[in-house]
Amino acid sequence: MTRRVSIAALLLLLSATTAFGSWYDDYDAGLAAARKGQWSAVADKMSKAIAGNANENNKARTYGAIFINYHPYYYRGVANLNLGRFQQSITDLEKTSGAGELDLGRVEDLIQRAKTKLDADNTPEPVTPPKQTHPVVIPPVNTPPVVVPATPGIDPALRQRAQSAVGAATQRVNAAQQRRATASPQYQQAVSALADARTRVAGARNNGDLEQAIATADNAAMYADSAAAQTAAVTPSTTAPPTTRPSAAVDAVLGDYQAALRRALEAYFAGDFDVSTPQFEQLTRRLPGNAWVWAFYGASQYSLGAFELNEQHKTEAMASFKKARRLREWKGGLPEKYFSKRIRGVFDRAR
Repeated sequence: MTRRVSIAALLLLLSATTAFGSWYDDYDAGLAAARKGQWSAVADKMSKAIAGNANENNKARTYGAIFINYHPYYYRGVANLNLGRFQQSITDLEKTSGAGELDLGRVEDLIQRAKTKLDADNTPEPVTPPKQTHPVVIPPVNTPPVVVPATPGIDPALRQRAQSAVGAATQRVNAAQQRRATASPQYQQAVSALADARTRVAGARNNGDLEQAIATADNAAMYADSAAAQTAAVTPSTTAPPTTRPSAAVDAVLGDYQAALRRALEAYFAGDFDVSTPQFEQLTRRLPGNAWVWAFYGASQYSLGAFELNEQHKTEAMASFKKARRLREWKGGLPEKYFSKRIRGVFDRAR
């Protein structure tokens, strides 16, 4: 029942995120207008995208595991340059970190062109000397407009990389299926991301589409590696064994720890690593000599770092794994029924 409520809450959150996540729709519409040279529309759409998300990023998360190459200041700067708004163009181009998937020219060249035109507008017209009988005719300077290049072709090497990423993700999903992890939420996420990656590769029209396909395939592989096999429930005996005084004392002393550990493990096996990580961190303070707690803490940290692309979490996970190895001799490494193949591989490298 708890898992069903958690899944329902997750679906509601995803729906709310989609409803309010219009900035990437404006950005996509702005790119389409840039390909057609519709500069007023480009400036309008990119301004709306910036209002929703002002941070440029080569891998900006839109929804779920979808990432885009997000550079709205670059395209608004090009639009302002073509619309004669030279100072606004300079301001935008100085903020951008580079071009997105549609390259309209080097940022430095565009800024120099805008400054040249701005200086020309601010320079007064020359006065014709009175001694001349005929005015000097100054031919107009025909500065070519920024030419929107055709949609770039697809790099064959990049397509090969995308196909290899999809193949690797397929193998990871098959491995999760073989270890009977199909009932876990991570397996379902892996299958969905893999299908999305395959669709993106098949319908790719440019290198940006292939880069997104690679990122989606990598996410599918990470989900598959994190999918843990479901252990069979143990049917309790109808006849409870007699409780001895030592057993009763152990339950009394560890009662609070057991409840906290259960909550942390439930979050971990449900894939809620942002919840399980701080819970395991608290348990390491209460049970600093327990190797199992340190092992699960490291696994939760590494999984969280993999999904959020945060190297700091992965570094902290290695420290936790080293602590677990110092407290216990793990013959054969971490058990397969509790830890994914990727987690066990990282643990084996922690020395």
